Amino acid sequence: MVDEVIETAGRQLRLLRQSRGLTLAELAGHTGLSDGYLSSVERGTTSPSLSSLATIAAVLGSDMSVFFPTTTRGHVHVHRAAGEDHLRIAAGSNETYTILSARSVAPNFTGLIEDIGPAAEDTTYSFFGERFLVMLTGAIELQIDTTTYRLGAGQMIHYSAHPNHRLRVVSDHPAQILWVVTPALL
Repeated sequence: MVDEVIETAGRQLRLLRQSRGLTLAELAGHTGLSDGYLSSVERGTTSPSLSSLATIAAVLGSDMSVFFPTTTRGHVHVHRAAGEDHLRIAAGSNETYTILSARSVAPNFTGLIEDIGPAAEDTTYSFFGERFLVMLTGAIELQIDTTTYRLGAGQMIHYSAHPNHRLRVVSDHPAQILWVVTPALL
């Protein structure tokens, strides 16, 4: 399943980039990602993070759903304990995502559970929209601009995703985070 998702994301990225008439170098310049990285994502040899896909999709004037295999779903989504809604974006990564919300025609938000290990990379992000997180287990530090917030199990925060922000696990064990994000990622 993971390999299929990575290959589909890469194929879709190439098609979307080419349909916009952009070279890899031009897309790299607009996203802040290297052209080598983008090329390896297109070939399916590198697993992109959700944040990278969100950035790429925004630059290309699309949403992240184009990068993932889709199924037709009704207006009600029942989450199962295992299945296609579980994604490990990078093979060997310390991060996995469980998609909680349905991939509908015009979703307003995406609900995710992120399981993230203590050694995960703390990359700086900036997006359009809002983020709401609830700490389920573990502890994190979330830096928004120059202010750092330490959050443990049961604590929550709601913030604009536009300012630079980064997150890192500060507990000895993995953290589990419930996210609700807008605009919808999938």
